[in-house]
Amino acid sequence: MIKKRQLLDLTILSVRILLALIFISYGIGKLSGGQFGNLTEEELATPIKELSLFKIAWYLFDHQPFKIFIGISQIIASLMLLYNRTMILGALLLTPIVLNILVIDLTIMPYGLKIAFAFRLTAYLCYIGFLLFYYKNQLAPAWNAVLNINPFRYANHTKISYFLVILFIPALELAPAVLKMIYFALSHPQSFWNGLKALF
Repeated sequence: MIKKRQLLDLTILSVRILLALIFISYGIGKLSGGQFGNLTEEELATPIKELSLFKIAWYLFDHQPFKIFIGISQIIASLMLLYNRTMILGALLLTPIVLNILVIDLTIMPYGLKIAFAFRLTAYLCYIGFLLFYYKNQLAPAWNAVLNINPFRYANHTKISYFLVILFIPALELAPAVLKMIYFALSHPQSFWNGLKALF
């Protein structure tokens, strides 16, 4: 006789395997070219205003690095879901992936597919929620730790020291531009030098 606790354990295991199989297949589909793209020559020659949102999105999603990033993310989250030590991280990683797919499908899909995928993907989100709820007692300490993080780890700050923030904000914003200039100077030295000379 299977007890209630055993039944719940088996249901959770089934949820993990189901979600992993589905999103591994989605990820492999993206990496192998089975998802996205697939527009005919006639559709590619059609003015964009005459194409459906679905066709436009499917064409755009077929470009790199977007497609490989999404595919690999789905596979990694799914594999983490299968491994006991990482299943919660896998579920947390899979949540925004599924939510993103749901919002995109509600935006671009024709009505019939929109309804079908809305129910299906919402069910997947509920399965993930059920999994997280099942392990709520183990997750509670981590959640409490996150909510009680002290923003200042190292020292008490005087009011005057906060003025440094005024300097740090623009410096942090400019840092990527400086790195970009260094990259450009190393990868295209002649163009970089010509650009500098043009300034003066």
